[in-house]
Amino acid sequence: MNINMRYLHWGPYVASTKLPDHIIKRLHEDGKQELESYHKRLAGHVKRQVKYNDETTNWFYQEISYFIDAYRQGHLDYHGLEKREVHVSYDDLWVNFMQPGDFNPPHTHGGDYSFVVFVDVPKQLGEEMKKFEGTGPKPGSLLFEYGTPSRPRWATTGHMIIPKAGNIYMFPSLLQHWVVPYKSDCTRVSVSGNLKIMNRDELHPNYF
Repeated sequence: MNINMRYLHWGPYVASTKLPDHIIKRLHEDGKQELESYHKRLAGHVKRQVKYNDETTNWFYQEISYFIDAYRQGHLDYHGLEKREVHVSYDDLWVNFMQPGDFNPPHTHGGDYSFVVFVDVPKQLGEEMKKFEGTGPKPGSLLFEYGTPSRPRWATTGHMIIPKAGNIYMFPSLLQHWVVPYKSDCTRVSVSGNLKIMNRDELHPNYF
């Protein structure tokens, strides 16, 4: 028997795609040259967190403008919102060079939308993930968490993301997330940034 099923969208809207190699390559190369520490603005217990310069920041946001537009449209479809003129501006862009023992505690971001790009995920970390036998999240993984965990499970309140070089994830800035520490002697590189809605005062208070 064919059943016409209808599903309700539930929880935050998170979207992902793979970025072209040339973007990942430049993010990695430019990140190695950056000198301005960004520790005072971030929650991470990471030895090296640095802010990109204006040139790289402007270039990057131009390169991913198509993904930002796609996320905005997906957000409207997901929540059943009417399309309105929304002006989105980027706020910042930084790179994390994560070392063994480094981690990001549960936290949220500023702005309205945030994202993470996995730039380099060494093979050593992948092997450590495969060997992990515990019941918790894998070493070096990214966790999105929303709502109260339920047991026995009747709702999905979190997602464990296994980092893969080239992938970008965009999500609401208030979505709590964290990164698990690892032990392998390698550097896990990721890039993050925030986007802000500039004309919020022109929109209905409940639009978002």
